[in-house]
Amino acid sequence: MFNLLHIAYAANLTILAPVLFSMFSDRGNKPIRALQGTVENSDGLRLLVASLWSAIFILSIAGLFQPKTFIPILALQVIYKLIYLLTYIAPTAKARGMGAIPQGLAASFTAIVILWPILIILSAT
Repeated sequence: MFNLLHIAYAANLTILAPVLFSMFSDRGNKPIRALQGTVENSDGLRLLVASLWSAIFILSIAGLFQPKTFIPILALQVIYKLIYLLTYIAPTAKARGMGAIPQGLAASFTAIVILWPILIILSAT
């Protein structure tokens, strides 16, 4: 049976598949493609983020089968993405301009921070 949460899990999979490919394949001193070249590569940090996003990807697959059980992974996304938007994206954009931030990432994070709570609330009713 379709649940509104399926939208969030499917979106996670659609967004993360190509991102994970680039996160695991970007090596060396080149900027990270998934961050639109605005963040220099650090293998340790890049792979830490890629590992987190891989866990979200895997749990989103599970969420397609057990949507309500995996709501906490959607909540985790809202929390960490909101923190990132407030502590990195907003201050960097203010100090150095919009060209200094990964705009696609900022847009997708903003959409998730707004939409996932709505989907969670609507699915509970």
